[in-house]
Amino acid sequence: MVNFRIVFGKSVFKSHFNMTEQYLSENLLIESSETTYILNHNNEKFILIGNLVGYRDINGIINSVNDLLQIIDIIKNPNRLDELEGRFVIFRISESSNVEIWTDNFGRLEVYYQFLDDTFILCSSLEFFQTNLTRYKLDNVGVAHSLTVYGSRPAKKHTLYSDVKRLGTYEGIKISNNNVEILNRDVKLRNAQNYDESKLHEYSDIFLEAIRSRASVNGNIVYLSSGWDSTSILAALVHLFGNKKTRCVIGRMQYSDRSGVINQFEIDRAISIARYFDVKLDIVEFDYRKNAEKVLIELKGLFKSQNFANMTGFNHWLLAEEIAKTSNGDEVVFAGEMSDGAHNLGFSQYATIFHPSSFDFREYSDKMLSYLHGPTFYNEVLKGSENIDPVWNLFKNLNRNVVIDDICKDKIDINKQFLSSFFLRSGRLPFFSIKNSNLLSSLGQKSYLDISEKCYLNNFAESLTEENLYATYLHLYNTFHWQGSTVSTIEYTADYHGFKCALPFHDKGLIDFLSSMPENWGRGLDLNNTKYPLKWMLKNKIDYPMHLQTGPHSYTYDVIPNFSLLGEILFASSFKPLLIDSLNNGNFINQLDKTFINMNYVDHLILEYTKGVELFSKEREDLGVLAMHSLIGLY
Repeated sequence: MVNFRIVFGKSVFKSHFNMTEQYLSENLLIESSETTYILNHNNEKFILIGNLVGYRDINGIINSVNDLLQIIDIIKNPNRLDELEGRFVIFRISESSNVEIWTDNFGRLEVYYQFLDDTFILCSSLEFFQTNLTRYKLDNVGVAHSLTVYGSRPAKKHTLYSDVKRLGTYEGIKISNNNVEILNRDVKLRNAQNYDESKLHEYSDIFLEAIRSRASVNGNIVYLSSGWDSTSILAALVHLFGNKKTRCVIGRMQYSDRSGVINQFEIDRAISIARYFDVKLDIVEFDYRKNAEKVLIELKGLFKSQNFANMTGFNHWLLAEEIAKTSNGDEVVFAGEMSDGAHNLGFSQYATIFHPSSFDFREYSDKMLSYLHGPTFYNEVLKGSENIDPVWNLFKNLNRNVVIDDICKDKIDINKQFLSSFFLRSGRLPFFSIKNSNLLSSLGQKSYLDISEKCYLNNFAESLTEENLYATYLHLYNTFHWQGSTVSTIEYTADYHGFKCALPFHDKGLIDFLSSMPENWGRGLDLNNTKYPLKWMLKNKIDYPMHLQTGPHSYTYDVIPNFSLLGEILFASSFKPLLIDSLNNGNFINQLDKTFINMNYVDHLILEYTKGVELFSKEREDLGVLAMHSLIGLY
């Protein structure tokens, strides 16, 4: 596990955790569980902790690094850190013990910080604060975001605790002369371009390079879901290295007796695709009909230390646990996360509008929702002509039971609404109102929005244009969904179990390409598929079984739209008694601010659940997030 801890101030003290001293002076201690690179250069010391994939040259090739001296000019200039690929933290220490700390491009290795009396502490995990956290109140904004936005984790700069913060994306910290200062790197947002056919070849080259640079000569493992993303990684690995150094693993989901295997469509397609490429496929049992307590005990420490509270992370834990048992120790695990958001703003799951007999219609429905967050509709809103847009009227009619905010008149206010409804709401529809968030009181709704928009969105709202709209979304994804409990748990569970995890769709070169990708490449009302460049590559550049990507996508809800994975966990799995106990013991619930949270609604949900009433729709979602936070608990 990659861990570090920094103590600055009058009370420098070593921890009782299993870390090695990397630097010590009168008022500064740096210790870590491991160090990837150390360099002494011109009376300065550079320490890099984590996984450095390499640096990208002018030709787009990612070159491995054997010594920090190879990239000294890059690591000395924070605004050049986007030339590096990896998941790491860099410490730059001067001769006088001043220190700067910067993270990788996307802040994938967390830096928590806390002022404690006359001491400033930074570390990689909340567990290294645990002797102090019990005296702090919960952070209302962190709690509100974690309870109301998909991902079940506070946004990037917040935690669940009032006096512990996190470094944001593109942020650093400078410690000098008894002073602590938050630093910022330049954010360079790209404008959308008119891509021609040559760009399809460029995308293919970038994607294959993202795979090649992260792969291991000792073997590679794919978390296979049978969808376009993970299977494209499998196809690329076989294309680059052959099938002898590649294998796959998938989970078979049995959440309850009443529903059986809920991802049989996915299992069947994964088996067929593995046979096509002649690679081994291991099936891990996600059997929550029993043994929920055992799984919870094993992962609870890690999840509590990172504010993770979503069931998806449990599945990531079980996959990582299986890999740890079967891996040779030098294999790299690949996962296809972030592709949905990066290509189509998250709308590429055939789930926007259900149709029993047409997956093409369902895919186009995804594109319509993506269109509503794109530059064409954005311009209609600026002109005040959104109400004559057929797509907008269709989705408003489909969502008559939700509150839609009135659209502001000022451009910057409209920009803020566009970004706020995308990142700070439970519903994925432009102008979806915070009033739909029943878990928050009226005061809580207003305070959460005011503070979150000021902290995360206002600066971007001032500079937002139709040209940089997509780039803004993709940059802010790192502050919100991509660091949430449904995504970040992939890397953290892998790290915990001692192996490297690669997320090639989070490659900076690929994100840059998709930040500039035009609307008519599958994001709008054009006829190009969702994930257009990826699917073009699979069809035209490498061997891929296009004929196997037919039929239901993954889960039972692909054919029974009212079916809910969360419902099976809450009401029919072995987690049910644990969830009821954790809600009723109040470890989490009793700490909630009664002026910020709608406690009457919370009490109603818990009472109904305890009585055995099965809840549906929004009540089920709200109960689920309360129950998962209660299950993981607080320090």
